[in-house]
Amino acid sequence: DIQMKPHGHGDIHALLHSNGVAKSWLEQGMKWTVFFQDTNGLAFHTLALSLGVSSKLGLIMNSITCPRKAKQAIGAITKLTKGDKERTLNVEYNQLDPLLRATGHADGDVNDASGFSPFPGNINQLLFNLESYVQVLERTKGVMPEFVNPKYKDAEKTIFKKPTRLECMMQDFPTTLEGAETEKVGFTSLSSELCFSPVKNATTDGAALQAKGSPPGVAATGEADQSGAVCELLRSLGCTVHEGGKVTFSDIDIRSGPDCVLKPSFAACVTEFKKKFPNPSAVSISGRSSLVLSGDGLVIESLDLDGALVIECEEGASGVIQDLSVTNKGWVKVSDEASKDEVIRMRGYHISKLETEKIVFKQDGSIEGNYPVKQPVETPVERSIETVVEDLSKPASGEEQEGDTQCCAGCAIM
Repeated sequence: DIQMKPHGHGDIHALLHSNGVAKSWLEQGMKWTVFFQDTNGLAFHTLALSLGVSSKLGLIMNSITCPRKAKQAIGAITKLTKGDKERTLNVEYNQLDPLLRATGHADGDVNDASGFSPFPGNINQLLFNLESYVQVLERTKGVMPEFVNPKYKDAEKTIFKKPTRLECMMQDFPTTLEGAETEKVGFTSLSSELCFSPVKNATTDGAALQAKGSPPGVAATGEADQSGAVCELLRSLGCTVHEGGKVTFSDIDIRSGPDCVLKPSFAACVTEFKKKFPNPSAVSISGRSSLVLSGDGLVIESLDLDGALVIECEEGASGVIQDLSVTNKGWVKVSDEASKDEVIRMRGYHISKLETEKIVFKQDGSIEGNYPVKQPVETPVERSIETVVEDLSKPASGEEQEGDTQCCAGCAIM
């Protein structure tokens, strides 16, 4: 039997070229295109920031990276030099250590004083300047270099773990660049807590990785890290966000909370977060809380949450949360490793919604839920009366002696 294996995600460039997709995007006025792995739910948190880096530095290609432990199984961004030529390029993790040893680095891929490898990890989130990208595709037809990446069962490397294939990778795009183009390749390094938590491993494999101190890359951690990234962003603004305790599901350790979901309709990037939380020091979220916010017109000015709270703001409506304190039983994670629902089974738990406070700001100005419509309060203005004794037989300063003198718009002195 012949086993058919895919040729690798590097074919995406050839497909975008041969089907005219990239060129049509350019003709429609688009300026940038981003590639991301659908297993990495954190990919969009740092997209706006990375776009700013690409624009400021004039990059053709910008790779989003995170700190990488030596020998960690993700590719590394390197600068390769040959004669007077240099390239910023991804090197796969299984090739990096032997490459370093063969080029005078006797210890190979090791951590430096920071505790991480000097070569940041490539997470395959790539940002391209579309005009330059299309020009390169026209010249190369999108063809990427090929390689083989055998995976073995035994230490002696005599038994294949699975059939080896000829493949290509989309991050090898810089190998097709020429001349000055090669100088316009860079990377943006960000904390992995904000940009990288893939869901790609079976639960049992993830548990084994976590036991060795490596990220497990499973469904439970992928979901927990989504909330964790939002919590970190809120803390960076000045909000008080407490950490929940450790819980274990299917041998995978995660934080119990808090679970914070800020939908894109509420805020899509940190700049928008700042506008949505104008007084962050007045926002406090306990470690067991669950918070879900949606709607462009919603602003959180002051909030004390210890439980579950869902706030929605309908399209065209506006709502401001002030001096709101919520305490209830909230939502809890319940072990459910034998669930009939495959998604729940993969994650290892379901959420039991014991008690929820829900507030909806309606388009007609009304509010659903336990939140009063607050009327604006007029602040009394204190006025002091000063007694002045004057000789009224004489004209006041600036006053005409004869005729009518116009004062403010509606008064006349005769």
